Amino acid sequence: MHNSLEVYHAQDDSLNTANSQISQLLVGERLRPPPAPPAELFAELEAEIASYQATQTDEGYWPEVATDASPVQRPLMLPEPDLSDLNTQDHSTGYSGDILASHISNGHINIRNADRNWNKMNSEFVQRLLTVYKVMSDQYGYDMVLLEGYRSPGRQARLLKKGPNVTKAGSYKSYHQFGLAGDSAFIRNGKIVITEKDPWAMQGYQLYGKVAKSAGLVWGGDWRMMDLGHVELRKKGVLGRPQMAEILTSQ
Repeated sequence: MHNSLEVYHAQDDSLNTANSQISQLLVGERLRPPPAPPAELFAELEAEIASYQATQTDEGYWPEVATDASPVQRPLMLPEPDLSDLNTQDHSTGYSGDILASHISNGHINIRNADRNWNKMNSEFVQRLLTVYKVMSDQYGYDMVLLEGYRSPGRQARLLKKGPNVTKAGSYKSYHQFGLAGDSAFIRNGKIVITEKDPWAMQGYQLYGKVAKSAGLVWGGDWRMMDLGHVELRKKGVLGRPQMAEILTSQ
């Protein structure tokens, strides 16, 4: 496992220290999942999301009920921003809110129905994700929380029906069904922070992506349809094979 670790080589001493900690954790200490966060934490986030969506509905960003409009009639997302320099990135631009808005409207952020049971995920993926959490906290001061881990084939199928702007992956075509993917966010001052419109969160997401890739995970922030809180552990011969889901989620 150690030899296959894709270490991100950076000039920054803090990143080098983080990589060293990742290597030591992945071959040594076995981390345990954190206790379940208090329900109030997610209740507050759910209320905040509902308020945000109501505001955007009032402003005409999307209708309150589903329509028969074809995908080509929907507003297109703005061009992807340049994330190479956080110090000069303008976080007040409209794009920053578009990622959050799209995840809210398409159902990716579904706090009430999300499964956050660490025991339903593959143990190797869990160790890598917990390693990322520990490095993010120890090295950078970002505490993290799992928003969704395992995702049932039924929920994945419902997301697929919403169209390619939501997901192109059907049942057993997403690593969530195999316990090999997770969506995470940050905790600050006792509240969950998910919007990258917050410069602190945007910096956290970029650090999260670097640390996750150092731990051998694939980061959704590198995708054309960015999913900044998403990471996954890819394995050959897994997708499209329901029998592998039972095997991997039990390991």
